[in-house]
Amino acid sequence: MKFRIGGASAALAVLLTAASIVPAQADDHREPASSYRAVHARSAHGFLTKGDYAHFSHTVSKTVNAHGWWKKIDGPATHAKITIWLQVKTGSKWKTLDKGVKTVPPGGGSNKRAVANWKCTNLIVKNHFRTVVDADIVGYPDSPEKLVTKTQTLYCGI
Repeated sequence: MKFRIGGASAALAVLLTAASIVPAQADDHREPASSYRAVHARSAHGFLTKGDYAHFSHTVSKTVNAHGWWKKIDGPATHAKITIWLQVKTGSKWKTLDKGVKTVPPGGGSNKRAVANWKCTNLIVKNHFRTVVDADIVGYPDSPEKLVTKTQTLYCGI
């Protein structure tokens, strides 16, 4: 009996890559796969969609914010339209609190990212937040997948 492992390994790699990208629309997402850190989703088009978890702003008091950006892997693209949604869980659904859109070169940093934020009504009520990031490369078609970050539980009234 002969076993072929090469094809199985390739298929597994494709499945793992596909599992890291979640197709979604802004207000209708699957439950996401906690802390302030950057995450990314790889595209087949030579770039990474990147974003950080929902977190308290370091510069604006009592405000939850999040950022979205992209990183170029290869290809001729120079700019992407980044859209980021800051969402809160209400019951079993996700509600968008804020949406940020900005066309930026690759990178991140304060002038190369889109921002979404929400001013908390109080710091007593606990809510669950997440961000959704979409990178659309200017002048080139890409897939509809969006990055959905891990849920963060923060004391921020909405």
